Amino acid sequence: MFVSFRRPAARHRKLKPLACALLLCTFLTMTHYIILRFRISVPPPTNLVIPDSFGVPLAIVMGKTKGENANWAYSMFPEWTPFVYSVDDEPGYGLRVPNRGRESMPYLTFIIDHYHSLPDIVAFVHANNRQWHNQDIGYYNDHVLRRLRLETVRERGYVNLRCRNSPGCEPSSVLPHNPSLVEVELNDTRSRFANIYAHLFEIDDVKEVPHVIGSVCCAQFVVTRERILQRPLSDYERMRSWVLSGSRPMNDYDVGWVFEKLWHVIFGQPPVYSCISESQCLCELYGKCGPPGPRELKTVFEPVS
Repeated sequence: MFVSFRRPAARHRKLKPLACALLLCTFLTMTHYIILRFRISVPPPTNLVIPDSFGVPLAIVMGKTKGENANWAYSMFPEWTPFVYSVDDEPGYGLRVPNRGRESMPYLTFIIDHYHSLPDIVAFVHANNRQWHNQDIGYYNDHVLRRLRLETVRERGYVNLRCRNSPGCEPSSVLPHNPSLVEVELNDTRSRFANIYAHLFEIDDVKEVPHVIGSVCCAQFVVTRERILQRPLSDYERMRSWVLSGSRPMNDYDVGWVFEKLWHVIFGQPPVYSCISESQCLCELYGKCGPPGPRELKTVFEPVS
């Protein structure tokens, strides 16, 4: 007797629509994820008009290389006005700066060029939307800026967008007067940090340089116009001049690292700054207030000093 193990054709016909529907759902889900995360729906800029900073309430400032995608910043307009500086002389970008000192060059250039017409609040960030610095609040810069409590920024004048204390808040991130023997032998930047600090801040006696410097990691922060203006224009010009020429033969990474350790000092904060609990930071900066652990319950609800 012959027995056929083939499934009836009718059953195949019933399964095809189901399979197609599943494939379509998968495709749509993945497409939505990609658009949401990487903002490919925003077309790349062409012949961008250089924005005017006068009367702008909120601005985003960044430098970008050819390999970085800053399109997300344009999707933040008109709430945030983007000032995107190309460091690779890319066509279409009217704002261009030399590729020197990593983010320090576009940051300082923006301040110098717009010193007399600064926006109310300026976010200085990296070009790619996804940044590991922001893991506690969602990794993506656009999400971080939308969650940011601007009243906290106005109250403090300067805030780092990162809430985790490590690295940076040990708190001895840098010991300008006490480099290790290895750092001295290798002529590491840390071994020359006291002299660099003295030059950048125009200090005659290197002994006046702080003995301990520490703050939350990484060069993504938000500053008010008033806080920027507390320092004279000549200070920012001297700092940028050092980046361009005075810092040589230091490499770009080391120059950027120096400023990463000093942005909070540049904008009027003490040498060791903002080494508060992660819970307090998330609550005050992003409204993500709880529930905290028993050890952090007190610090979360303490007023900002």
